[in-house]
Amino acid sequence: MGKMGGSRHLKSLAAPGYYPIAKRERVWVVKPSPGPHAIDEGIPLLLIVRDMLKLATTAREARRIISMKKILVDGKPRYDYKFQVGLMDVISIPEIGVNYRMVPDPHRFLRLIEIPQSESKMKLVKVIGKRTIRGGKIQLTSHDGRNFLLDGRDVKPGDSLLIELPSQSVIDHLRFDTGSSVLVTRGRMAGRIGRVEGIGTIIEMRDLENPELSYRGVKENLIVVGKERPVLKLR
Repeated sequence: MGKMGGSRHLKSLAAPGYYPIAKRERVWVVKPSPGPHAIDEGIPLLLIVRDMLKLATTAREARRIISMKKILVDGKPRYDYKFQVGLMDVISIPEIGVNYRMVPDPHRFLRLIEIPQSESKMKLVKVIGKRTIRGGKIQLTSHDGRNFLLDGRDVKPGDSLLIELPSQSVIDHLRFDTGSSVLVTRGRMAGRIGRVEGIGTIIEMRDLENPELSYRGVKENLIVVGKERPVLKLR
């Protein structure tokens, strides 16, 4: 007998704790489709439309809005209500002229902030992989599943790329280095922006908004967001 695959359903009580739902109000919650972010590192588009943006009151209304391709994620219309939206993704709704970015939060893990129209075509991605492919070209992999082929760029895992949406053109390369501005993505300091003061097994940082506050973290939980100041709105 063949092995049965994973369940296509997800109960509210088993859903990640940061989902914007009341776990005891409904038995079931939408289970995200496989995509650019892991199941525990994003929020399904239906929950964003209904529970975070309050554009619908029921799941049926949210699915209808999404199926009309009125919701853009990273500059592309998404019509799968199970599509997973994660860190740094940009949500645009041209019909009402609003744009949002998904950023880390210490309590809810992820939250949306409204951003200006001028930033809706830009996104920061963290480089998590680098390898040489046929022809001697360098292939980079980002935290949201994108691949980039670059020639002659000294990009290392841990650096960030500022890219244009949806073309994926690289606008700038932000190195992970002493003096760089980094955003904490996990832990009790999630959402804070600090300046790197020391690099080792543990990264030493000083908060940009409150210079008297210093904290430490690991490189896996940090994303470079600027050279001296963040290049995009993150708070």
